[in-house]
Amino acid sequence: MSETMLAALTNIRTAEDMIVAFRDEEQCRRLLESMVWPAGRVCPACGYKRSIAIAGRDMGKRRARPGLYQCSSGDCRFQFTVTTHTPLHSTKLPLSVWLKGMWLMLQSDKGLSSVRLAEALGVSQPTAWRMGHALRLMAAREHMLDGTVEIDHFYLGGRARINPDDPPPGRGRKGLPNTQKTPVMVIVQRPDDVTPGTPAGDARAAVVTGLSLRAAARAAEAQIDPDAYLMSDEATAFIALGENYARHDTVKHSSREYVRNAVHVNSVEGFNARVRRTIAGVFHHISPQHADLYFHEIGFRWSQRIVTGQAVRKSRNGKERMKTLWSRVPPALQLLQVFRAATGRQMRRSPDGGIIVKSAVAVFGCLIAPRKSSLFCIIS
Repeated sequence: MSETMLAALTNIRTAEDMIVAFRDEEQCRRLLESMVWPAGRVCPACGYKRSIAIAGRDMGKRRARPGLYQCSSGDCRFQFTVTTHTPLHSTKLPLSVWLKGMWLMLQSDKGLSSVRLAEALGVSQPTAWRMGHALRLMAAREHMLDGTVEIDHFYLGGRARINPDDPPPGRGRKGLPNTQKTPVMVIVQRPDDVTPGTPAGDARAAVVTGLSLRAAARAAEAQIDPDAYLMSDEATAFIALGENYARHDTVKHSSREYVRNAVHVNSVEGFNARVRRTIAGVFHHISPQHADLYFHEIGFRWSQRIVTGQAVRKSRNGKERMKTLWSRVPPALQLLQVFRAATGRQMRRSPDGGIIVKSAVAVFGCLIAPRKSSLFCIIS
């Protein structure tokens, strides 16, 4: 990325700065190109790194749209733009609207609902809904998590309505109470250290079929490096899963043990609480079919922090402890990380008004749902 484009993004601090920076369509296109192709243009069809710009209407030549390029490979010759093979593929919206919407969603601490985003941008609610899913698809990360990794689970969904005519739910597998809620597996990576400037670790979550060892292993094997230091509670599935990694420690919540030196799962439980509060306060309800995409957004926002230092804080009982202080990455600079992973992740509109996700990379938690659903993922 050129220093001019980086400076333009760095100077965006307020909503007024954002409106000024994204007011020109040509400027927005060049900003998007610098974010999608930080090391130069790459053909999205074959990966060839040389291409030519086709003279368009902006240069008084043939009737080609501005920003159209052609691959220089003799076997390809594919014509593309910066939005080709991305969630913005074949978009009818101006790029300025896309960038404004992305900035507003990243500026909000817990996200922005499609209703409020539609009001801010002057678009329809279904359009704002698809814009939100485009951000969530690009925010997904695929690299393995190493270092110290915490794993836990929680249930997604509200309390079912009680019908006095129905029998009590009773107990299910291993004595656990039966529930209609959806189980979710959560993985959180701790930061490497607490020196100023250290970024926060990644956080990922996905809907799973159950809380068995098989489900936990399937969710973790593609996300956690075998050399990682795994931490969990005393759940049987997690204890058995720990044998697959270099080190594994647990805390016994049943014995009221929550922290033992550096052994705890407070980070992953904090992320669980963030997910619950985001859903309750912003989106109010998400379906299990779309939950993984929402988890991508919440996990990405969790990782967009850097350590600024440490300070002494007192607990309720007067005990002093060192607390790490964090600073959030500005939303305009978060766009760099969002669009860097845009190519290869496509999102199309389905005939029934939903979305169809086609990803060329394996996205954590992207399960193949029935075709009748408004969302399904094709992993190629």
